Amino acid sequence: MSVRSGVSGSCIVLCSASVAVFIGGTMCGCAAPRSSPPPPQSAERVQMADGLWADRSRGEVVVDARVATREGWLEQLVCKAGTREHESLLVVAIRPSLLHAALLFVGVQPGTPGIWREEQGKDGAWSIAYTSPVGTPVEVVVRIPGESGEREEPLCQWVRGTREVGGKLVEQRFPCDGFVFAGSHVRPNPPSLGAGEHYVADYTGSIVGLVTFGDEMIAFREVIPDRVDLAPAVWTADTARIPPEGSAVQLVIRAAKPHPQ
Repeated sequence: MSVRSGVSGSCIVLCSASVAVFIGGTMCGCAAPRSSPPPPQSAERVQMADGLWADRSRGEVVVDARVATREGWLEQLVCKAGTREHESLLVVAIRPSLLHAALLFVGVQPGTPGIWREEQGKDGAWSIAYTSPVGTPVEVVVRIPGESGEREEPLCQWVRGTREVGGKLVEQRFPCDGFVFAGSHVRPNPPSLGAGEHYVADYTGSIVGLVTFGDEMIAFREVIPDRVDLAPAVWTADTARIPPEGSAVQLVIRAAKPHPQ
């Protein structure tokens, strides 16, 4: 994939071999309400849609979001509005394909979502085969406004888990380095959508996945089947750490820093 960008007045021109069909070439608009004024535009820092900024100098994408849920089991961490809010920490109004284009603009390269499948061996026994997602490792951060200014914390800190080990429930720490830019998929349209192609996550809402549906834009490294008989639920919202539902925050996605050798 490749991305080309240019700034002309308040318009941004984007070209991507994989997502141009969704981007439409030229986008203009005013910034959505934010907790602080948006930075000025430049060749390195551009507004790609209302509430969506890409900063190539910092290697990050920033999008306006709201807290979707504070309680219960999670299958997503971030979803598109109108899809999976009941099982996601954050919800955004931006289409995932636009986020994909923004990540390309800042130099983050996509891979492929993970998959799982049931396979029957020659002996008739069934097993589960897993293929892990690939792509550039990314940090997923939430930026929260406050009286003393904005603060950032990893979105992973809003997740807690318990897993049965040796017949006992043991607290699980959610891995903060567990995400990659998988890039969802571009698929031919079904007859109901007419001619052309579609970016799958635009319709399913999978922006930052947890359970593996195979359509995630940002995927969790561990492949978790979306069936509790195969993978008992582990991860829940850590209610005490999460602002009230509906709170305005910002989602920040950036390439992960390399681990020290």
